[in-house]
Amino acid sequence: MPRPIPKKGSPHWHYDFVRGGRRFHGSTGTDNKRLAQQIIDRRLHEALLPARTRPPITLDDAAGFYEDYASALPSWKTTEYILAALVSGLGGGRLLSEINQRMLIDHFAARRIRDNGELRANSSVNREIEVASAVWHRTDKAKYDIGDMPDWNALRFKVAGTRWRLLGAGDQQDAYLAAVRSDVRPAFEFLLLSGWRRSEVIDLGWNDLDLPNRTAWTRVKGGAMVERPLTQAMLLIIANQPKVGPKVFTYVCQRATASGRRDRAQRRQGERYPISASVMREVHDDARTAIEVPDLRLHDLRHTRATRILRNTGDLALTKRALAHRNIATTLKYAHVLDDDVRAGLDASESRNIPEVAPEEAKKA
Repeated sequence: MPRPIPKKGSPHWHYDFVRGGRRFHGSTGTDNKRLAQQIIDRRLHEALLPARTRPPITLDDAAGFYEDYASALPSWKTTEYILAALVSGLGGGRLLSEINQRMLIDHFAARRIRDNGELRANSSVNREIEVASAVWHRTDKAKYDIGDMPDWNALRFKVAGTRWRLLGAGDQQDAYLAAVRSDVRPAFEFLLLSGWRRSEVIDLGWNDLDLPNRTAWTRVKGGAMVERPLTQAMLLIIANQPKVGPKVFTYVCQRATASGRRDRAQRRQGERYPISASVMREVHDDARTAIEVPDLRLHDLRHTRATRILRNTGDLALTKRALAHRNIATTLKYAHVLDDDVRAGLDASESRNIPEVAPEEAKKA
């Protein structure tokens, strides 16, 4: 009888057994051992049932099936081009059940090299592997024939840890914001105050606000809609934004642009339009150059706020909610800021002012 087994790095119980020449393995999705055993028993029951033929599906159809789900996510634009590269590289007409580990290894090895010969970052290729994995798993849950599930962990490339560059709370932050154009400065101030992701600030609409309750609804990473508290400073920024469209944050077009895309109208100089990722990147690049911190990323503004929240409260659960993390494990990466508290405690324990035990009392003890 298969039993729950632990797996290094996972909080959940796993299973791994063979029946009828087929291997069944994976996570039970729970850290409760009794519940994990029940899940494993069901897996075993399913394994002992007569094999049922699943319908075949091509990679093109599987990608389209995944698109129905992913197109509503904030990361869809990135996912869209990854799916296109996956279908083009492996062949859209190929059955998912025919795509083996070797083919995937070759595909992602080729994806490391850009058209101009430069190498993509390992983290960028890993993002493509994550999307491919999501396609396979979603198709598998829909009971299509995917053949053997690829070993996605074996495909991933090693990535060096990212070192954050935090924005100083005093003169450095003031200099950074002073270098930001006045028409988009409110969006950057809001980004710093809230700790929201860039896409959440960009997509914030007037209809998403519940001003009487001082909250706003945002679509966070993963697609869920989450209610977020607004501070008085954040409310003041919102109140001062001109209502020129459905989005809260806008920018003034600096130069007229003629768009070749049907879904994008021509931009006229001097008029306001919803702020975009490209506008924020351009403004951020100018600001970090002005303060001479070339490795400061726009996402580091979120890290800056997260670090300040945790440093001032010492509360991981509160920080998790403020950042709208789905898992506390994500928030734990900020726990290093509590090292100062631990260090202070260690220093205090070495204080010479701690009264020593008298020799007579020591003998009595």
